[in-house]
Amino acid sequence: MPYTPGLRYLAAALALGLIAVWGSENFFWSAPQPGLSALDLALTWAAYAVCAAAALSAVLITGIAGWKALFLGGALLGWLTEGVIVSTAYDNFPINLVWTGLSWHALITSLSILGLCRAGVHWPVGRQIAALVALGLGGAYFAQFWPLERGTMPGFGPVLFYIAGLGLVVPLANLVLDRIAQLALPPPWVLAIAPLCLLLLGILQAAYHPDPRRLSIPVLLGLTVWIMQRLGSGRSALAFGAPAPVWRHALFLLAALIVPLLAVPGWHLLQGYPANWPVLVISSVLSLGLWLWLLVQAFRRKSAQTQPATR
Repeated sequence: MPYTPGLRYLAAALALGLIAVWGSENFFWSAPQPGLSALDLALTWAAYAVCAAAALSAVLITGIAGWKALFLGGALLGWLTEGVIVSTAYDNFPINLVWTGLSWHALITSLSILGLCRAGVHWPVGRQIAALVALGLGGAYFAQFWPLERGTMPGFGPVLFYIAGLGLVVPLANLVLDRIAQLALPPPWVLAIAPLCLLLLGILQAAYHPDPRRLSIPVLLGLTVWIMQRLGSGRSALAFGAPAPVWRHALFLLAALIVPLLAVPGWHLLQGYPANWPVLVISSVLSLGLWLWLLVQAFRRKSAQTQPATR
């Protein structure tokens, strides 16, 4: 992709934002909200792209890579979207700090969905298909609790379009990441735009709606960036992995099709099932445990680096 590092950074943020919208919005909500418009989708993409850009800046500056970059970058994305763009992170405090930032955005959207998209296309086909089927089954299972909260659910057509139709953006975004291949460090002012915009928005929200709970998000963001800095290599380039054939990326639609094919009949059959609780508990334990383990690793790395050498 023969463009400047700044334009490649922008393209990566937009592509990552598309994948994040599907994973954190479509896959989470399972069906369109009443009155959802194309403008709503565009604004949601813009918000996620800005948060993805901020997370991308942190990844590039710290040199964190691999699954740690996926998970910790996803945590930044989650806490920025849920604690700065909106304020859902402060509902059911402090449970939602884990559920919104770590459990869904970091563990499911970033590590599981984005990670599967980038790595799965290089696995044996059978293994990739098995992982995508598991993803689709998990989404259909989680969706079964929505009738308990939302009442009457949309029919098959709207759900198919919302999950599978809009799911087309995921393989398309991954093709963009294939073209980028490797992202070099853009100018500092480019890296600073998204974080500074979000910082300003957070300050304005805190001024209009003072709440001591809002202090939790800056603390978590700061700790996560510190973990990334301690565990990162300081390299100034990010590799998105080798490109893959279009059809391998298109296999993602298998997971996107399974969700409506199983979720909608399940709504009619079960009339709602509290599937959210097992997902919340298991994902929260896993994601919080993983974040704390990385925090401990960061402390140990710092201790090892500051310990005086012995003869």
